[in-house]
Amino acid sequence: MELKDFENLWRSNIADLEETQKFWDMRADEFNSYSRNNEGETRRQQILDLLTAKGILRNDAEILDIGCGPGKYALEFAKKVKTVVGIDISPRMIQYAQDNAQRQNAANTVFELSAWESLNLDECGWNKKFDLVFASVCPGISSSESLLKLCRASKGACFISSFVERSDELRDELHRVIFGRDPEQRWGKNIYYAINILWLSGYYPEISYRDAEFEHAWPLEKAVELYSSQLKRMTKSNADMSGIEAKIAEYLGKVAENGLVYEKVKSKIAWLYWCV
Repeated sequence: MELKDFENLWRSNIADLEETQKFWDMRADEFNSYSRNNEGETRRQQILDLLTAKGILRNDAEILDIGCGPGKYALEFAKKVKTVVGIDISPRMIQYAQDNAQRQNAANTVFELSAWESLNLDECGWNKKFDLVFASVCPGISSSESLLKLCRASKGACFISSFVERSDELRDELHRVIFGRDPEQRWGKNIYYAINILWLSGYYPEISYRDAEFEHAWPLEKAVELYSSQLKRMTKSNADMSGIEAKIAEYLGKVAENGLVYEKVKSKIAWLYWCV
């Protein structure tokens, strides 16, 4: 297969950025808390160890963190490098990142509200600006264009991570209950496309894998809102979800424990690192 074949396979629709922003705003509280748990700290340290071994976290380095969330990676980078710029589509994520930076006196960080899919590097003056362009499990890396934009912004190296396998036990069961079928297997395609597009574009990506298990706990009302949004996004449906939301609420009400809904997640995450 040629480069155009993979570009055609990996097409994204950026017309729903407003809906995407609402979804990640809804999860900002969770991610700000999750960034401090043991599993999150372990994964973060593993990535820091990798990048340190690559010699990219230098005291004169400038880093761009795409989909920075509440700043968990950016603030760790800031302890080792000259400057870090973090961008995210969610205003609430950016507010958390700014608050966390202020709390940690991380004056060498800047957090900006921006969607990577629609960001113009020329207008930002970001062509070949950063020593490392970084994106950890960022849904904004969703097409050949958004992937190769990392290369254009970097003068040193790039890093992305993405799920290649993932099982959300409760959400998958909800999908079967609501739609009468297993959810479509979404994981692994992005990394498959990314490796081939990078290789055919003249880059040499290194890949490694990590297993991860974690558990979420949401108040029942928040869980209904979250799963309703997720199932709509998974089915790419424009249909009225009100009836489906009632079914979700009924099902989650039965499995909730003391007003909380628990979700166990098992996953395999791929890391891609390459020089430009």
